[in-house]
Amino acid sequence: MRVLVIGSGGFIGSHVADTLEATCDVVRADIFPSDAKDFVCYDKDNPDYAHLLRSIAPDVCINCSGAASVPASLSDPQHDYLLNARRVIEMLEAIRVNSPGTRFVHLSSAAVYGNPAVMPVTEAAPAAPVSPYGWHKYYAELACREYFEQFGVRSVSLRIFSAYGPGLRKQLFWDVYGRARGQEVLELFGTGGETRDFIFIDDLVSCIALILQSDVFDGRAVNVASGVSVPIEQAVTTLLAHLDWHPKLAFSGSARQGDPMQWQADISSLTKLGFEPKYDIVSGLRKVAVWLKEQN
Repeated sequence: MRVLVIGSGGFIGSHVADTLEATCDVVRADIFPSDAKDFVCYDKDNPDYAHLLRSIAPDVCINCSGAASVPASLSDPQHDYLLNARRVIEMLEAIRVNSPGTRFVHLSSAAVYGNPAVMPVTEAAPAAPVSPYGWHKYYAELACREYFEQFGVRSVSLRIFSAYGPGLRKQLFWDVYGRARGQEVLELFGTGGETRDFIFIDDLVSCIALILQSDVFDGRAVNVASGVSVPIEQAVTTLLAHLDWHPKLAFSGSARQGDPMQWQADISSLTKLGFEPKYDIVSGLRKVAVWLKEQN
């Protein structure tokens, strides 16, 4: 199977490419030059997806590119729309015209749910984003459905919940690592009782590998998560214990705009494909802590 990974230099993209190359013919593509084998560099302002699709003719195109910051989407929603919605439409059009046999994997986000009324949240729950980022991910999902129903472009949108693991230099655990060193008190947003459904990067990549072997490429969306709800305070305390750091935790009580309160995914769609998470929050954060200790 020939697989094109767009955004192969990012956190998820690099793990996907590294893992799949053991069993697939992987071509990596990103906006930054790389000396990686079978790599293509494309222009970030004028990406020529048509040329990529014509020259590579992949069986599958996995889009791991785009923006991944809720605060940035609030400060510059137009730029977030460009990266998370318009670019996906451009990829779909390039497939339609230049490589109609290519299947498309769109990495969406649980942000499309906003604050779900019922949990665990199923893919049938209504979209109710609370940030431009969430809206733009949802627009891209709608484009995937449109291109399947109108043009037969086979696609699937993966609603990824809170992905984490070694190599992720942003978001909660990286922020905690950077701010907690040598401190007696660590203050974080919220109450600590907010929950997330964390999925370790190795489990996430296993999900994608299962998806590639499935017949779900009909424009649908699929939850990608562990299926377990973990309070933020518990997750942070677990990481700090692995690091052997013991600051006192304090929470501001005020949430950041665009942040959901509670998340837990129904992963029935994945389990029907044979998925079973190998990492819980304790074992996953143990690996994260080992990696963090190696950083300066």
